[in-house]
Amino acid sequence: MERFRYFYRIIRNFLVGSHELSSVYFKQVSATFIIKALGVLISLVYVPLVLGFLDKERYGIWVTLTTIVHWVRLADLGIGGGMRLKLSEAIALKDNRLGRIHISTTYGLIGGLFLFILLIFYFINPYLNWQTILNSTLIEKTELTRLATVTVTFFILGFILKTVNLVYLAHGNSFAESLVHFITSSGSLLLIFLASRFTEQGNLILLAAIVTGMPVFVNAGLSVYTFYVKYPHFRPSFKLIKLRESGSLMKLSLQSFISTVTYLIIYGSVPFVVAQLYSPSEVTIFSIAYSMFNLPIMLISLIAAPIKPLITIAYTKKDFGWIRHMQNRLNKIALLLVAGTVLMIVFNQFIYHIWIGDKATIPFLLSAAIGVFAIINILQHANSIIVLGTGKMMINVILSPINISLFIGLSILLSGILNNVISVAFALTITCLIPLIVYPFWLKKILA
Repeated sequence: MERFRYFYRIIRNFLVGSHELSSVYFKQVSATFIIKALGVLISLVYVPLVLGFLDKERYGIWVTLTTIVHWVRLADLGIGGGMRLKLSEAIALKDNRLGRIHISTTYGLIGGLFLFILLIFYFINPYLNWQTILNSTLIEKTELTRLATVTVTFFILGFILKTVNLVYLAHGNSFAESLVHFITSSGSLLLIFLASRFTEQGNLILLAAIVTGMPVFVNAGLSVYTFYVKYPHFRPSFKLIKLRESGSLMKLSLQSFISTVTYLIIYGSVPFVVAQLYSPSEVTIFSIAYSMFNLPIMLISLIAAPIKPLITIAYTKKDFGWIRHMQNRLNKIALLLVAGTVLMIVFNQFIYHIWIGDKATIPFLLSAAIGVFAIINILQHANSIIVLGTGKMMINVILSPINISLFIGLSILLSGILNNVISVAFALTITCLIPLIVYPFWLKKILA
């Protein structure tokens, strides 16, 4: 055991250095790597399993619906992201009462907002024409209405309850969130497998109940454990909801909200954009290619995400040297992942053959275009995480309207010129170039 610790320290010091925060970061990355790797395997199995349970068009409908539902996250107004930053600051300052106030206020605001939204949805849902929204007449209107009810209800309840994960992230513990995601994903995968064997094929409502219901039960259990066992000193209380004293929280929340809006409109709306410009069948093709090239993006996220709360702590303590050191290390790792992505582009047809067989045909050029987008995303990801970690997100406020306008405008313009779903991939790539160019200059300014 002592020899193992010795080699562990050598590897850690070589990769990230011996700084106290580097040690915490390395432990988190090491702990989450296996869980995340298993999560990647689950995501690979998920696509062909769901495609087999549904069919090509129903799968496209499901992807489009969940994309629309995820837009509900906009009502968060960035409060969750703001709370994580403020809680990390409170932890750095060892002020437990202030941290508890931030947590209580966050639960009060998110819970109130989202339950109100759920009530409004119940009122207007019967009047919505989901066949028009999803651009498909394959499924009856009444069934789509029930499908939307199940999906939105579980999604909103799950979104409120998943706030507990931010408590762990604020402590620099990304492993807990990864473990919760793994339990949720593996549980959902198991239930979908059982459903595909013992129930009627193509039951979208059952699929929705499984995929959106599992996070509700898992996060409910985690909340009980967290606030009564792990961190009882941070247990939320109605008495500690301080709306009038939450000015700094709301300021950070607004900036985080703008970042979230930009992310959802650009990346989260891709299936909806494809469905409206083309068809649900094209959503399936685009989604499969996007899922494959999302793997290296997930890897850079796995490596970079644990550093965000530690950046907040280091920035609060004005330890800019460590931040620059980690920025350099993360950018070097990004270059290695870019090399791997290039190989995925070259061999994408072989990978599809092994992965999904003949269930769908993905054009090589579409895959190459999405692969280039993935490369640009990987190169800017580390700098993006550091910007978010410092809380100095005014640059996102400035870039957001530019990026949104660029993505939507280019998607429409290029679709008219090319008449091919590859136009959306081109729009994503060009839009992603903006932060790649701008973020390094912004970080140089705020870390001076």
